[in-house]
This record gives sequence, structure tokens and C-alpha cells, in this order.
Amino acid sequence: MGGTTVLDALFFIFNKTMRLQAVTAKNLHVNFEGCKALVVGGTSGIGEAIATRLAQARFNVVVAGRNIDRGNSVVEKLHSKHPKGAHSFLPLDAQYVSDIHGLSNEFKHLDRLVCTQGISTIQARTETREGLDQKMALHYYSRIALAQEFLPLLRQSTSGPRVLSVFSAGVHSPYHKYKEDPDLKNHYSLSNAANATGFYNDLMLDALSEEPENQNVAFAHTAPGFVSTNWGTEMPWYVRTLFVRPLQFYGKTAHDCAEFMSDFLLQDKTPIPNFALLDQFGEPVEPTTMHTPEAKAFIRNHTLEVLAKIHQGQRV
Repeated sequence: MGGTTVLDALFFIFNKTMRLQAVTAKNLHVNFEGCKALVVGGTSGIGEAIATRLAQARFNVVVAGRNIDRGNSVVEKLHSKHPKGAHSFLPLDAQYVSDIHGLSNEFKHLDRLVCTQGISTIQARTETREGLDQKMALHYYSRIALAQEFLPLLRQSTSGPRVLSVFSAGVHSPYHKYKEDPDLKNHYSLSNAANATGFYNDLMLDALSEEPENQNVAFAHTAPGFVSTNWGTEMPWYVRTLFVRPLQFYGKTAHDCAEFMSDFLLQDKTPIPNFALLDQFGEPVEPTTMHTPEAKAFIRNHTLEVLAKIHQGQRV
């Protein structure tokens, strides 16, 4: 058993190395001079690494997040990668969906939207001022609100516009009570929250890709795998010490993760179909068995109703 485990680990490392070399070589000289990307959650971790990779590809990058000091520090880093780029920081606490409404007015154009915002806690259901659970707001609703906000600009792009949600594609299970309790008001648990938000990302991005006006926009939900970042800082110290930190020794670097995640972003033609679920290496994965037209229609309608209520100043 031990030998098999070691061999499996060595094969994984070899496979990852070969794939990383291939995707790095493929995108080494791409140049998106003049194109603009918005990376939400880009002040640390995977988001910061993706923002840096996009700057390397000559994107003008806007980094959105809560921490102004961190944001300004990341912008300086982006300028070191692309000195002539028009990089900037956009203050945004994405757990508050209403704060997203109107953000697009600050942009003249947009070519890439990347959502990496999230939180890792073991807290029970914790409602924001808008009535959403905090995890669901960050991992799902804010991402769709951002897509809805910026799709009018993305549709005007001529560089293969793309929307990427970095979360749990191919990793999560379906959430079976999506009709009965879509917002987990009565069936909240950490596993249900993780599965529901991952499942909803799959369904809603697929639904958006099918809208006739979005046929020139590509949508993807991807899973980064385990990455050595500061993930887990919101967890209790004993969880960080005993579980999170030891596991990070085995994770890929944020730089390597960004290379894989950015492969989808560094293409300039809209693929057919224009929706994909991607694994930690940027390779296609299959949706869950409950990824049906019925589930897709239900989540689409429910999500749009929730976002409409919030925009009208109502709690949900």
C-alpha cells in the first residue's frame, strides 16, 4: 500500500510538471496589449497570482478586494511585470452584492472577468446585511452579480471575452435540496454550503452561456486544486496548525496554479461550446449527474430573483 501511495505521488508530480511545462510554453509569448481584465479577490493568493500572470501577458489589470494596502502592493507588482500597463486597485467587499451594482460605470471596456473571492471558515450560517449566507454570497451570488454587471461590456470585446469563476468544478457534489431550500436557510452545513455553491456555479455559468446575446463570451468554472497560499487564515489556530499548514507542504505554488488557471484566459477566440468545467490543470471535467436543464432553469430563475431583490434594497 505504501509503495503504491509513493508511486501515485511521484506520478502526480511528474504529470503536473509535464503539463505545466506544456501550458507555460504554449502561452509564453501571448500578448494582449490594450486588453483589460478585472480580477476580484486579486489582493492575495490565487487571485493575486492570476492577476500577475495576466499583467505578464500585457493585460491592463484591475484588482478588486477589501484591503487597500494589499491592493496597492499588488498593483506595484503588476507594474513590475508590465510597466506600461494601466493597472489599478478597486475597493470592493464582494460579500455585499448590492455594492457590485453600478461598478461597470467605472470601466470603458472589459475583456476578462475573473472571480476568486472566497472565505474559509468553520462558522455556522452567517447572514450578511442582505440576508445571504456569507459563504454563499462570496462563492456564488457575488460572482453571478459581477457577471451580470459586466456582461454588457464583455459582449463588446473583440478579443474572445471570458468569465472565469475559480472555485470547485469537478470536485463538488450536487446539492440535492436545491429546490426545497436553495439558500440553505434550513439545511445549512459546511458540506452543503460547499456543494451548493459549486453546483450553482456550474449551472448558472452554463445558463448564461446559452443566452443568445452571450454567444461571443466564454464562461468557465474551474477548480485550482490544493495550493500553498495563506488560505485558511480565518480558521481557528488549531485547525491551521494541525491540518491546513501541513497540507500546504504538498500543494502547488500559486504561480504554478495561475499558469494552469490562466490558460483559459489567454486564448483570443470564443470556443464552441462557450462553457466549460475545468480541473486543476485546466483540463475539461464532467458535470454532476444532476446538471440537468430543469436544475439549470430553476437556479437561473432563483438567482435572478435574489439579485433583483437585493438591488431593490430588500433582504432575501
